[in-house]
Amino acid sequence: MNETLKATSNLQLAAATTLADLPYFSYQVSPETIAKDVADQFQRDPDLPGVLVVAGDRVIGMISKVKFFERMSQQFGRDLYLPRPIKLLPEIANPKVPPLVLMARTPVEEAVEQALNRPPAFVYEPIVVRRGKQLVLVDMRVVLIAQAQVLSRKNLFIQQQHLHTQHILESLKLEKERNQDYAKRLESQLTRAQQMNEALEQQERSVREQAERIAQLNQRFISISQVLSERGQKAFQETFTGVNQISRHTAEVYRLSERLKQDVEIIDQATHQIAEITRQVKHIAVQAGLIASRSGQRTPGFDIIVEAINKLANQVVVANQQVEEMANHFRHHIREVVQSTASGEKIARSLLSQVETTQQAIQELQTLLNAEDTAAAATEEEEVLATAVVA
Repeated sequence: MNETLKATSNLQLAAATTLADLPYFSYQVSPETIAKDVADQFQRDPDLPGVLVVAGDRVIGMISKVKFFERMSQQFGRDLYLPRPIKLLPEIANPKVPPLVLMARTPVEEAVEQALNRPPAFVYEPIVVRRGKQLVLVDMRVVLIAQAQVLSRKNLFIQQQHLHTQHILESLKLEKERNQDYAKRLESQLTRAQQMNEALEQQERSVREQAERIAQLNQRFISISQVLSERGQKAFQETFTGVNQISRHTAEVYRLSERLKQDVEIIDQATHQIAEITRQVKHIAVQAGLIASRSGQRTPGFDIIVEAINKLANQVVVANQQVEEMANHFRHHIREVVQSTASGEKIARSLLSQVETTQQAIQELQTLLNAEDTAAAATEEEEVLATAVVA
């Protein structure tokens, strides 16, 4: 095996190997090159698969080393062709099969297929490969070795894929068993989910019914609250007016009590003055009696007058005591009236404060009712919009 074939055997070729990945030879000669020079080159380089005959950028022909020496081994071949230009060789001048020219990006398998489609005598002829602007030769044996490596790699890849496929099949089998188990579990869960769904639907119906009852109760509450608000406001307004009147009457009673208190004080002063006058009258009567006794000129009429004065003084004293007692009772009653009036005023003010608080609560209730009406209207509008969107 020559060095080129050894090098090809040592190459690590991938499954997508092309002709560009293979060793090549760029030995070219012009049509006027003497055939003996080509023979000498073949002797010097045993790995050369052939020679390209080109004129500028144009390929005139190609002859393999095998065909070249076959031609030279014929009778009179060496004498006839070696001293002459290579273009005179029949394989160059009038080839039976034109050389196979392929692009460098051609896959090895495709190149082998096209090469094997040539006539049997030309199956192993070198392939002309176009690498950009350069024309080179690739030995057909190199291409076959490369194909063998590619096929070997593909076979190895297929075996690996087969093992991988078996592993996948086993995994799929296990996965299938797990899926069957999952399917049973899912079926059981689906049954439970359906039961739960039915229970949820029943709960939803119950909640909807409760919501309807709550809405009805809420509506009744709103109606009752509105009636209560209207009647309550009217009643509280009347109560407020009555409390104000009570407060004014209480103030008037308190004012009259103060005036009566002042009158009682005047009566008390007059009673004291009457008592003082009575005392003085009694004193005068006593003095008159003493004077009459001392003078010894007592007359019956004078005694009668003195007695009448004493009797009158005693009656005045008794009357004064009665008036003073009545004044004390009157004063005591006035104090009770004043205390009762003050207590009534305090109660009236407390009641007035409670009425104001209750009225404020009613106003807040009315505000809540208005807010509830607004929220209900907004909810109804949203439901209408949602229904319109769904429709």
